[in-house]
Amino acid sequence: MFLLTQETRVANELQKMMTWNLVPVSAQEDINEICDSLMNGSVTLNELENRDPFVVEIIHKAMNQAGKQ
Repeated sequence: MFLLTQETRVANELQKMMTWNLVPVSAQEDINEICDSLMNGSVTLNELENRDPFVVEIIHKAMNQAGKQ
């Protein structure tokens, strides 16, 4: 059985948000980079807290959504 880490769940949620155009164009490049980094394990959610506050807000929305699943 494969268990999704919180990072993977948040990355999946961020990708959904991108698909649904819920991420402003100005943040899409950063969010794409963050998704890749979360998926390959090169960054943790805690490490992302030091990013641009606007990007962190988007990450927090994805964390909240991922936590509801």
